[in-house]
Amino acid sequence: MQLAVALLGALATLLLASGQEVDKPFERTAVRQELLWQRPPHRLAAIDASLGLALAPLMSYSFLLPMTQLRAGRSYAGPRARLRRFVRALLSGSRPLKVGAVGGSITWGEGTSDKSRHAWFSVVSRFLVDSFPRANITCRNGAVPATPSAFMVMCLEHSVDPDVDLVFVEYLINDGLDERLFDSPVVRSMERLIRRLLRLPGRPAVVLMQTPFRHMTVETPDRRPFHETMEEAEGALALYYDVQTLSLRAALWRLAVTQAREGFRWRQLFVDHHPGDAGNHVMADLAMFLLQETALDLVLNPWGPEDEERLTESLPAPMYRDNEAPSSVTCAKDELFRRLVTSANGFEYVNDSPNPAKPKWGFAANVTGSTLTFRLDSRRAAGAPGSHVSLFVHHLRSYEGMGWARFSCASGCVCGAVEVDAHITERVSQTYQLRLDVTPAEACEVRVEVLERSSSGGHRFKVSGVVVAEEGAGVAALERLQGPGGGLSERNEIDTALVFTSNRTGTGSGTAG
Repeated sequence: MQLAVALLGALATLLLASGQEVDKPFERTAVRQELLWQRPPHRLAAIDASLGLALAPLMSYSFLLPMTQLRAGRSYAGPRARLRRFVRALLSGSRPLKVGAVGGSITWGEGTSDKSRHAWFSVVSRFLVDSFPRANITCRNGAVPATPSAFMVMCLEHSVDPDVDLVFVEYLINDGLDERLFDSPVVRSMERLIRRLLRLPGRPAVVLMQTPFRHMTVETPDRRPFHETMEEAEGALALYYDVQTLSLRAALWRLAVTQAREGFRWRQLFVDHHPGDAGNHVMADLAMFLLQETALDLVLNPWGPEDEERLTESLPAPMYRDNEAPSSVTCAKDELFRRLVTSANGFEYVNDSPNPAKPKWGFAANVTGSTLTFRLDSRRAAGAPGSHVSLFVHHLRSYEGMGWARFSCASGCVCGAVEVDAHITERVSQTYQLRLDVTPAEACEVRVEVLERSSSGGHRFKVSGVVVAEEGAGVAALERLQGPGGGLSERNEIDTALVFTSNRTGTGSGTAG
């Protein structure tokens, strides 16, 4: 961090010496307080005082985006029975509520001056928790930077609580572009994620937060045109599953491009393709406007039997034929991984972290000949029959006392054995992924054996998890998590999330289920 600051300082000095203007992204994308406004009390509040009191906390939110553009950004609302149930419980305080978010670096907060305060989901979370102090609300940001929706299809358990009531989903940029309209792998991946979310025990409402595509938020002649995005293709999923959709592109294009209005130009909202503080506030505006409009909809159209009927309906067949989401655990860490272990001879389940907020559980051994066996379902719901499946086993590599281990298939499935050295010369301890290609099997047993070979003089070896990759997109998603040296970047850890509750804000870790 100190080196990065020093480099930035040196770059700024060079730019000043050359007469070029120094870009200060946090300053140019700061929220302009003079543009904030609140909705006036609804006219129904003058008729019914108790109604006004019930709506007042939700209506006290301060918007940056003008009303016309708030309406433009509400791309699809639909019957929204699940969302109506959430807002109804929010206003009445009838039960505890959980709100979640999954996505990439935008939802994680990249581009903001302080992600705990200015990331769009943090703005929404803080407002809900502060405005409903007597309610028991928990908001959990489970976004993992540099990952597409295919990653979350596999690792949803580590980012979203099973009893969550409302989940925001942001993957448009990270999923990339695909010109196929009727058989798009991008839309297929998003459909599997939506199906996984809708099937959670809490039967949550799901809202797609769609952002402008790369190179669309620049003020140059070669700007990407309005239509070059997967947003319309994914709109079919919204209609099919009644998933609400918010469009940052539709909300901002008129202001940023057509009018180039002061305070809403792309440079004043976006650092690069990541929104800055102001851009994130606009994203929060869209989410809060949807909740407010749903509350008013409940006033005009009270909860009734038709809502109850929609809540109890089963999911329809996949929009894309046979595009089922996985039904078994495909991303196992911590306790979920511990449940997969069938035998541990010489391996012990340990936590190596001194920080209670960020435990690092796994099975570790220090003696040659120690073996660890775990069993999982290596079949894929959307995989081609007979194709191999890639397992990504998480293991520790460090600079002191680490040894070699052999990974092989023990029973049920077939694979080539792979040997790995857990010793590295760089003085860091980091989680790495070992790829093991196995045949599909309901009960695939993988064995890890500590070998006599050693590059360090020691024989310590630690295994902390495994992911069953989903077809090509899933493999690519997992490989993208690796840094230049092959290790997982700390910000790509799948078991850490920013959590807001009625009592505290902090970093939570561990398995969500």
